[in-house]
Amino acid sequence: MATRIPPLSLMLGTSMFLSGVTFATTLPYAAIVGIEKLGMSNATYAALVSAGAAVGAVTSLLIGYVSDRVPDRRILVLVSSLAGVIGYGLIYLFRNQMSFSIATVFIIPLAVAIFSQSFSFVRAFYSERAPGRADMMVSVMRTIFSASWVVVPPAAGIIAALTSVFDVYLITCLAYLAIGTIFILMMRNPATRVARPAPKSAAGPTQGRTLDAGTLCGLLAILIVMIAMRLVQLAMPLMIVNDLGGSISDVGLYAGTAALTEIPFMLLWGYAVGRYFSKVAIIAFSAALLGVYILLVLRAATVMDVLILQVVNGVAASALLSINISYVQDTIKGRIGLSSSLMDVIAILATLGGAALFGTLSAGSDYRQVLWAAAAIAILGGVVMGVGNFGRIRLRRSTASP
Repeated sequence: MATRIPPLSLMLGTSMFLSGVTFATTLPYAAIVGIEKLGMSNATYAALVSAGAAVGAVTSLLIGYVSDRVPDRRILVLVSSLAGVIGYGLIYLFRNQMSFSIATVFIIPLAVAIFSQSFSFVRAFYSERAPGRADMMVSVMRTIFSASWVVVPPAAGIIAALTSVFDVYLITCLAYLAIGTIFILMMRNPATRVARPAPKSAAGPTQGRTLDAGTLCGLLAILIVMIAMRLVQLAMPLMIVNDLGGSISDVGLYAGTAALTEIPFMLLWGYAVGRYFSKVAIIAFSAALLGVYILLVLRAATVMDVLILQVVNGVAASALLSINISYVQDTIKGRIGLSSSLMDVIAILATLGGAALFGTLSAGSDYRQVLWAAAAIAILGGVVMGVGNFGRIRLRRSTASP
């Protein structure tokens, strides 16, 4: 079995990079396509995005519920990849409001579930085959996902500028097709099959379906911190251009630098979790550090100051983007698929909450006010995690709950 794990890890890593491609190529351009190219009103576009988010939350929960019962977890990744090919292919081929609307609301929500279900497969596979490596491999795969964000957005921007912005949807469609191909190849290898967990007795410790108060506080804390991160994502590019005199290229440089600094720290956190620190301690510390980073950014006078501060951001964001996954996957014992689907639900709620707060706080184009709020919210998230799990904060993985 040991000789088969490295090739599989390579295939999973390639799949995870391609999963990052599916997000990084189209996410920055969806509003441009819907509003500028297809002529939708801002209200119509916002309504479509909100409807797609609602459908996505329900879809992710349903997929997560099913994933713990299907005889083979690889099937759900194949279903999501097929939805990606169809959804993004519709937008690329037909280029009208109808195809965009149908894909955005009904098809793409199933496609984006590939993120959580890929991590569900990774965690289930390594928990079964190499339990000591499970958390580390989740961090490694999240690092690979982040690596795609370093190289893909600039390349997609060049392609969109030189050809058509619709071509980024073709790239995404092909990326989903490649992911599906990888998992079809994996289906030919029985060693890659991860089935539903074996039934346990009613008193079995792995089948607890209720969440204790500490775990609920942890999930709430993660949601709070992700709202803060969404506010930063929305406000920082605008602050760079409007307050610091930067350009659009400076915004791209900022995004690439942020992703690049996260990569080494994700690997370090993946190594440290369980060996030296509990997940609770890492998340609480990183949330507080994120708040400190935002406060430091508010004192920045130039774009270069912001770029230098990405080292601080890298330490915090790397944990909040990788260790969070392992934490959420441990919330419902024995139900990795359903637990993983909570990542999508939290992300959707954070996006909606962040957008609502941004719309309220950015009146008059005061983006510094948005960042002040983001700093306070991030620190609040760290406090909620620490206080709600005070008894676990010093414990290591071998003796601690999430």
